[in-house]
Amino acid sequence: MSDQPKAPQKRIQATTFTPTTAVASRRKLQVKPLHLVIAALFLVVLVIGWFLVAAKSIIVTTAPIDAEVAVSGGLSFRIGDNFLLLPGDYTLTAVHELYYPKQQALVVNREDLQTVTVSLTPLPGSLVVATNPAAAANVYLDGELLGDNQSPLADIAAGPHSYQIVTERYQDVTGELEIIGLKQQQTLAVELTPAWAEITLASEPSGAEIVLDDEVLGVTPATVEILAGDKELTLQMAGFKPKLYPLTIEPQVAQDLGVIQLDKIDGLLAINSKPSGASVTINGQYVGQTPIEAPVEPGRGLSLYLFKDGYQSAARSVDVASGKTTQVAVDLQVLLGQVTIKAAPEDALLYVDGRLSGRANQTLNLPARQHQVKISRDGYVDFTTTILPRPGLAQYLRPDLKTIEQAKWEKVKPEITTSLGQKLRLFRPKGEFEMGSSRREQGRRSNEVLRKVELSRAFYMATTETTNGQFHQFLAAHTSSHVGGNSLNNDPNPVVNLSWLQAAQFCNWLSAKEGLPLFYEIDGDELKGFNPQATGYRLPTEAEWAWSARYADGEMLKYSWGPTLPPPAGAANIGDRNAAALLGTIQADYDDGYVVTAPVASFKANQHGLYDMNGNAAEWIHDFYLIKTGLSRQAELDPLGPAEGDYHVIRGASWASGGITDLRLSYRDYGKDAKNSVGFRIARYVE
Repeated sequence: MSDQPKAPQKRIQATTFTPTTAVASRRKLQVKPLHLVIAALFLVVLVIGWFLVAAKSIIVTTAPIDAEVAVSGGLSFRIGDNFLLLPGDYTLTAVHELYYPKQQALVVNREDLQTVTVSLTPLPGSLVVATNPAAAANVYLDGELLGDNQSPLADIAAGPHSYQIVTERYQDVTGELEIIGLKQQQTLAVELTPAWAEITLASEPSGAEIVLDDEVLGVTPATVEILAGDKELTLQMAGFKPKLYPLTIEPQVAQDLGVIQLDKIDGLLAINSKPSGASVTINGQYVGQTPIEAPVEPGRGLSLYLFKDGYQSAARSVDVASGKTTQVAVDLQVLLGQVTIKAAPEDALLYVDGRLSGRANQTLNLPARQHQVKISRDGYVDFTTTILPRPGLAQYLRPDLKTIEQAKWEKVKPEITTSLGQKLRLFRPKGEFEMGSSRREQGRRSNEVLRKVELSRAFYMATTETTNGQFHQFLAAHTSSHVGGNSLNNDPNPVVNLSWLQAAQFCNWLSAKEGLPLFYEIDGDELKGFNPQATGYRLPTEAEWAWSARYADGEMLKYSWGPTLPPPAGAANIGDRNAAALLGTIQADYDDGYVVTAPVASFKANQHGLYDMNGNAAEWIHDFYLIKTGLSRQAELDPLGPAEGDYHVIRGASWASGGITDLRLSYRDYGKDAKNSVGFRIARYVE
């Protein structure tokens, strides 16, 4: 290393950069107009070439062929009838001065050659209708009135049409024509055929006007033209009746009606009589009643005849002049007949022809004609009749007026028959009677308390008990069963082995069958109540049954056959020696011929014409069972029994009854369930 000092170092400084200047030399591009034209022509050639390659040829034909056609909606090129069009949608328009213009859609597809046809509709034409002979006419085209033939008919669509030419005095002309259209005027020549005929007629006397539809066609004698059809000519002349002459006219078929006789105008007969209302005949022909004005043919010695009931007839001879009024007045002489009236009650009032004539008991002198007679009194039904008094012949009228009550019951049938064949008799109890039995009566039971009853409501009761055959129509499955091998189920025998409710249900069923109001209100198998005002079928009340079974000439019977036992032969079907093997108590000395039940009505009817009221089967009664105390002696009116209860009353003996107690008519039993000895009969109130 050298110890010599180092020489100072020289600092290097930057100098300013100066770029080298280079001059580029460029040559400018010069575009001449000729070049632009050439380029444009080249582009056009390219486009045309592309169009010619892509476009499709469309041949358009038109009817008519000289119609002008244009296409809108895109680039198109036309060569004669051909159009070059790119595929797509266009609108084709065709026009012609004699046709309606037409536009239609044109769809160009990718097929090389396509054909389109355009048919134009011709413009309307006009029509001139010329008739021979010349006559005003209406012109109908296709059924519609187009106008008349006095001027051309314009705006008629080209094509075929049907026409009808209608004139007033000629026959209609119809046909077909072709309208060319294209603003052309055509002429239709029409030959007319007359629609009338010549009618020749005369009258006696002549000079009468010939009138048709209020138009005077001429004066007789004459030949007139009348249109075809059914017509009615009128000949009229002063002083004579109009003459109507109907005829049928055929076109161009002449008719000669000859000479028509006219009749003079009628005269008028004005006829009056005292009294008025007389019947009148003229020359034997009835014309009415006075006062009357009757037109008649003029003449001398017309026969006039007047008659009226109760008056002497009158005849007249009358002269009547044409067109004149002849007055005739006639006083009729009254004819009287004698009628004597004796009516009961004597204070009844008498009305003759609606007018009060005093008390009914008197002798009347009345005109000899029919009279309406009414005899009336309060509380009675009016008696009315027609009488015809006759001169010289005395007549008598002796009516007995009926009370309103009598008249009412005369309309009520004494016997009715149900749809099942059951007969019911009408009963109208009067006054009071006593139910139950005396304590001294042998065999009496404690429930037979004496009580007074009054029945005011009339009722029907069946003459026989309901049979098995009848009940089976209601309930086919029911059986009355048997006892000891002895059948209770034969059709003519009384139905038994049924509950009280089943008997009530039968009554309602029969009522419904015959359209009667139901008496019982039953819901399922439960009695809800009953309607005492209903006239449908029901079971007899206990009071009705007791009266029907026991009441006879003011007395109450003990047994149906009399006061003692044993019963006489054939009295009833009860417990007899035939049933000894089945019963504990019997009438050993009695033989009714049956072991158990017998056919109904096999034994004698009782005093009211009812069968088996004591015997055969005991009977269900309407009333609920109750034992009266017997403390009240006031009569009960139409009792229906308690409103409710557990059991119902059973009345009457049966085939199983053989003791002194249960054979009595006052015997009472009760129950609700079926028994082989209990049946029923039906009843109903009168409507």
